[in-house]
Amino acid sequence: MIWQALHLLFGWDYVAWRNSADQGVARVRRDGMGRAYYFRYKSTELVDLVADPKHVVWLTCAPEKYMQTGGGQ
Repeated sequence: MIWQALHLLFGWDYVAWRNSADQGVARVRRDGMGRAYYFRYKSTELVDLVADPKHVVWLTCAPEKYMQTGGGQ
């Protein structure tokens, strides 16, 4: 898969997501406040915050790498 190669080359992390209509793999990023997010549909710039690490499958790292600890959101 291409996401595996990009992870090896650049160290980018990826999640697999699924909803009732579609599914995919997306790169995990951080916003200005340190929250993890991914583009569900990059062409339309639809962004999903990763509020619960159990709602996605972490493909290249543990969820603790991106989840904030203590204090809440």
